[in-house]
Parts: sequence; structure tokens; C-alpha cells
Amino acid sequence: MRLRIAKKIIMKSIENTMGRPNGQMPICPFLLGSMGIGKSYLVREVAKDLNMFVVEVNLAQYEPTDIGGMQMPDGDSMKVLKPKWLLSEEDHQSILDQGYKGVIYFFDELPQAPILNQNIFAQICNEYRVGDFVLPLTSFVCCAGNKMSDRSGTNQMPMHLKDRLTTIEIEPNLDDFANYMFSKNKDSRVVSWVRFQPEYLHKFDRDANAFPTPRSLERVSDILSWKELDDDTRYHAISCQIGETASASLITHLNIHDKCPDLDEIVKAPETIEVPTDIAIQYATISGLVNKVNNDNMGSIIKFVKRFDGEFVAFFIKDSVAKNRDLLQNKDLRVYLSTDEKIREIVL
Repeated sequence: MRLRIAKKIIMKSIENTMGRPNGQMPICPFLLGSMGIGKSYLVREVAKDLNMFVVEVNLAQYEPTDIGGMQMPDGDSMKVLKPKWLLSEEDHQSILDQGYKGVIYFFDELPQAPILNQNIFAQICNEYRVGDFVLPLTSFVCCAGNKMSDRSGTNQMPMHLKDRLTTIEIEPNLDDFANYMFSKNKDSRVVSWVRFQPEYLHKFDRDANAFPTPRSLERVSDILSWKELDDDTRYHAISCQIGETASASLITHLNIHDKCPDLDEIVKAPETIEVPTDIAIQYATISGLVNKVNNDNMGSIIKFVKRFDGEFVAFFIKDSVAKNRDLLQNKDLRVYLSTDEKIREIVL
């Protein structure tokens, strides 16, 4: 499942079950997927869109008493102290007073947690309660974790816990990755490389110390921004992040950018400048134009891009809009989309 579909499910779960209307059982989404594909980021993005406060709890890093509350003597009996992760009534109300609509309790690394922690969480996700402490109605619980096949220290989850979760299995998606990278103003050359060689979007290697994932590729983008780095050091810095094979492929792609047509000349003469025939240069050129496009030159660049195959037009428009949503109001783009229904459906 794509991240954008998972996001819709989580948002609808929050909108329709937070507050437990009519006493209905809460929905607890469980984002299951390989490492580094954006599970935690997705929850934070949902919280931002819905104006909710996030409390993150890494279940694998806590003792059972930290999750369920520590028992202390209380006269002739024992009492359970409120666990640290659970906000007090005063803190919860303070968050609402700041304008937040509620609190998302996000429990990460669920499969990596000890079985005792998983059993305690089973009560939290199903009853919105831990011991005698009940979560306020303006609370929502969700969780995430990696697959057992990724060898990330996962444990077999109890069946009663699985039955209480809404398991959303997500996979890395190239368009979602591109949208994220451009929305964060990351290096477009990394996106064009992955579009050209999509196998490097997520190439998990159990025996390697470094391999490509969407998360590691974002870090590669940051490495490329380092100043005064010689070619050899840059190659090794990248290979430390995504491995030597992927690093060599990316460096080759970076060198291809030097063979792209001059972007200023494209804007000046979009219908006469020569269109590159090498597919790698085509991907590199499109990524350069995504960085170049603005409200003033959109019409000119569309004239040039239309001379490519249809998929490159879709890449250009999708990535440009991901980088700058205001371009959807550009008159030249709107005119083009009105004449190409297929591209319009892909982009919108």
C-alpha cells in the first residue's frame, strides 16, 4: 500500500473514532513496513494536517514498568504510578488550550519490543487504558514497526495483539518519495537518479552495513550539499550511506548532468533547442527543469517538455507541483492540463 493511501486511512480513523462516538471500539492503525520508508514521518504529517500533538513512545527502549507503570507500596496494598509517557490531565488540557484538537500517542517499534511490552500495549490500543489510567477522549493511539523479514530485531507478536490492530502494510513508492524530497527542497538529482534506476529506491541487503532506503537517500541529498568536498571523499561519504554499488551508480548519474542542455537556453528557445536522446540525460534534464521552473517560465518549459515522451511530461509536472503547489494556479499549466486528460488525472 502507498503512503498516501495509508495516510487517508489514518486520518479517517482519527476523524471517526477519536472520542469513541456511540461507544464504538477505537481503531488502532499499525504501520508495518521495511525500515526507512517514512512510517514515523507519515504519523507526524497526519498530526500536522489535523493540528494534533504527538507523543512518541519507542516501545523497544522501555522497560515493562515504564510502559505499564511501576508498582509502589501504599499502606497495606500496592498502587501503580502513572507511566511517564502518559500526559497528566493538566498537561493534556494545556495542549488543548494551545489550540491542538487532540493528542496522538504514537508507539513505535512495536514488533521490536519485548513480549511483556507488547502485552501491555494490547490493553492500551484496545481499551485506551493502562491499568487504572484512562486516556482522555481527545486521544488517539497508533503504532508502527518493521517486518520480521528485515532482521531488525523483531519478535513474533501475540495473536490477541494482532487481532486488536488495523495492520496497514506499506511499501516504498517512487512518486511518494519524489513528492517528499521536493517538498523538503532536497537535491533533485537524487530523485532523477532513482527515477532512472528505481531499484535503488529501496534495496535492502541483510548482510550490508549500508544500502539505499528513502531515509538513507535523503541523507545522501544532504551529503551532496556539503561544500569543498573532493570527488573521492564525496564518493566514499555517499557509499558509507548507501553502499558502494549504489554510490558508483549515483556518481555516474551526477556526471551525466554536465551533458544536459543549458536550462536558460531551453527557456529562451523551447521549440528549437535539441532534445537529448539518451534516456539518462533525459531524466537528468527533467530534474534540472523541476528546479528551474517558476510561474514566469512554466509556459516555455512546457513547450520543451512536450517534445519528450509522455511519461517525462508527467514526471515534470508532478515533481514541479510537489516542489511548489502554487504552480497549480499557473495559467499555462492549467491550459495544458485542460488539453491532456491522462496527464491531468495523474497529476491531480
